[in-house]
Amino acid sequence: MIGFSGGDVRTAASGARLFEQIVATGSLVLRKLGETRAGEMAAHRFLSSPHVSTGGILEAFSARTRQASTGRRVVVAQDTTEINFSGRSAARRGLGPAGDGKSAGFFIHPNVVVDADEEVVLGLAGARIWTREEGKVSARGGRAMNDKEICRWVSGVLSPPFRG
Repeated sequence: MIGFSGGDVRTAASGARLFEQIVATGSLVLRKLGETRAGEMAAHRFLSSPHVSTGGILEAFSARTRQASTGRRVVVAQDTTEINFSGRSAARRGLGPAGDGKSAGFFIHPNVVVDADEEVVLGLAGARIWTREEGKVSARGGRAMNDKEICRWVSGVLSPPFRG
């Protein structure tokens, strides 16, 4: 089993169960994934655990995808999406301005691996997740490449998390 935590066996097992529920249901709604109130609370406890990090979850997904990709011809698709909490952001922390510059939210740029022959999604190779800082954005021409959001495209092409 590829773990979802930094070495804690129980937390890793909870992460694996949660991942299997995501695959089985196609949902990311914790109420649906947990199936019962106890299951929902277990999912919350996993995500709140000090042993769990965004990077650790992405690495676990990447490792599982690497296994599923072995010996296959794959294509890695990438795109950016905005997660917008317009009207629901009062109690949320860690968000920045969304695409409209007013609503709270964050952005994610996933690298999704697809089997080129069977045309099925194999999993997530990696992702860049970020929030924008408050305030006026400076002109693109005046910023270094590493300070531009466009670098998400370059990093997805030049340094994929694995080679299938």
